[in-house]
Amino acid sequence: MISGVEDESGKTPAKCNTISDPRHTPDADEGFASSSSIEEDQISEVIRRKRSSYQLQNNVEKRSTLDFKSSPIDAGRKILEEKISMAPVEAILWTFSFIWVFFQLYTDDNSSFNNSIIAGWTTVVWFGILLVNISRKSTEFELSESSAASSDDLLDSPKEKRRVMYDGNKKKLSNGSPNESVNRIFGASKTSFRANADDGLLCGVLLLPMVAAAKLVDGSRKNIDQYQIAYVQVRLELVLFMSVILLLLVFTNEYLHPLKRVIRKRGLFVSSILVSALFTILITRLSPLTPILAETPIAMTIVSITMFQWFLYICVVTLKKCFTLGEMCVISQAAAVVVHGATEYICTAYYSDSTPTYLHYSDISPSMVLIHALVVGMIFIGVITYPLLRQSRRLAQRPYWRSLPTVENASVFQNKKLLAGVAFYILTAIIVLFIIAPITKAITGENPFMWTLDFLYMSPSRMFLCLYWSLTVITTVVVWVLILDFVPQSTQNERPFFGSNNGAEGKALTSALNKKRKLFHALSVIMFVPGVLFELAFLQLAFGVALSGFIYLEYLRYFAVWPWGKSLHVFLTEFIDNRDLGPVILSHIYLLLGCASPVWLGSSNVLASLSGILALGFGDAAASLVGKRYGRYRWPGTKKTVEGTLAFIVAVFISSLLIMYSSALIGVDDATRFVASAGRSEWLNYSLVITLTALLEAFSTQNDNIIIPLYMYTLVVLGHTL
Repeated sequence: MISGVEDESGKTPAKCNTISDPRHTPDADEGFASSSSIEEDQISEVIRRKRSSYQLQNNVEKRSTLDFKSSPIDAGRKILEEKISMAPVEAILWTFSFIWVFFQLYTDDNSSFNNSIIAGWTTVVWFGILLVNISRKSTEFELSESSAASSDDLLDSPKEKRRVMYDGNKKKLSNGSPNESVNRIFGASKTSFRANADDGLLCGVLLLPMVAAAKLVDGSRKNIDQYQIAYVQVRLELVLFMSVILLLLVFTNEYLHPLKRVIRKRGLFVSSILVSALFTILITRLSPLTPILAETPIAMTIVSITMFQWFLYICVVTLKKCFTLGEMCVISQAAAVVVHGATEYICTAYYSDSTPTYLHYSDISPSMVLIHALVVGMIFIGVITYPLLRQSRRLAQRPYWRSLPTVENASVFQNKKLLAGVAFYILTAIIVLFIIAPITKAITGENPFMWTLDFLYMSPSRMFLCLYWSLTVITTVVVWVLILDFVPQSTQNERPFFGSNNGAEGKALTSALNKKRKLFHALSVIMFVPGVLFELAFLQLAFGVALSGFIYLEYLRYFAVWPWGKSLHVFLTEFIDNRDLGPVILSHIYLLLGCASPVWLGSSNVLASLSGILALGFGDAAASLVGKRYGRYRWPGTKKTVEGTLAFIVAVFISSLLIMYSSALIGVDDATRFVASAGRSEWLNYSLVITLTALLEAFSTQNDNIIIPLYMYTLVVLGHTL
């Protein structure tokens, strides 16, 4: 109970410190730090900061309600903003961008993609989107007319009371959030998706096909080898096919409300695997829409489609509240494409007779093989070691007063955690040394560890880059300890803090959190820009190593693996916001993926490779800092400000000019070629690209770190090729 808050009887309850009680079981949204394996003072600090942040948000909402009542002009403005939703603007951006990208592919004379195929895929995708919207509206109408339970969540849990929002006069306003997920899959309820965001269906269905189409246009206009064109085209066909499957899953879900949730989730998942396998055979063998997939072994395609649905199922069932529907679709599509690439390499090494034609004449890059081995191998490690990880988490969640009644039991309990951790590390080493490494050697013909060392030491610039990264990290740690890692003075005397100054305290905590998060955005610029300009191939491999390391550290954190699990959790919890309320913390992984994805995709245009770093390191950071400090005019229907959007545009454009011209002055080849060929029209196109990206950042509720870099990369690639 919070002090100073009256209960229904009008009495002020006494303040009780629920955190200091070791028998207290915190709420689920207070995170895994509440387990008994974390020190009590660290738990108190983490939970205090999160509760203060929530209290600040509630105070802001109350003040906005009072302001709404006080002024008729503000009331009219509020009504206007409610009528102008963010969804139509975002939908217009996605629709315009998709049509423009595929129009470029359609009008490309050098493209091997037949125009009838492009028209066919475009028709199928948009027909699916239209069908999903029509079925959703008809289902909502039927449910509203029915006298029975009026929502899917009430069918799932009949005893749950429906949440109703009231204004100051206790009049009913609405029965849910306007941004809650509407389109769902596998019969999941809205609690399976990230709150305070729309479903992002258009983003999930259209983004990766746009990226693949832009990559195909870029390659065809650069007259690259036809087998490399086929390598990109098969990925375009694959992501389009997965987008259609997602639309089918959403459409099917609309008609499964009467069924029980268990049947819907597990039954629909299993049946969707079987139906999609049959659907894959029919489409790839009988339909003219997949000319390259038709030449690919059917087992390889079925594995990729199955993995796509498996990743979706994991996101919905296991990683609840971590993703919107659009985000989980993008992540699942990308993971399935990586798995498809790994199966291509394995097929080349072990089943050469079944290898697709385009792989016979394509050069296999050892660095790309290692990147696939790192990412897919880390997923494989998580699957194989899951029993040990689950046991480690169960031990960490066991309360002290049940586990440690005597000294002897305490020793046994500690030994169990130690054994689970050691077994996990040993099994990881066995998988790496005896499964992943031999397969990688069979594909590349070289020992992966020795090749990596040779690749590092053969170039002095790579050694210098590693030294530069080390010094940058050390400097960041020093800045962190001396400047940013602080606790406000008011909290040192009163803990937990639930006093009357909670608003000021919450503002201080929010400001500190924002500075801490944006520090890593600045760090990405300092670390990664030199790598893109001087050692692109080495940076690609380094990103693969970093991503696999982040995934492994998340295993340690979430499952509380001895001895570093709890320390990692306490450290990473310092950076969470309202998008990290699920079981896993993804902000740092998203930031890395946002910077790495344009670098992995590559382009002859160096600005395209820099898209993620510029958009997140300069644009997103500037928009956040300027918008929070100086923002006064908000975009209708959003919390983003016009000043923040303008700061995004100015920061990205000026930083691009400075980086390109300064790099050209010191003789960087890619920058010199770009500056020599770029005229006024190219820079105008680039400014338009930045503006569209800034608008998407302002109106979209999807995670900026993963969506914005890919969107900007697509537009930059095509804008430069006009």
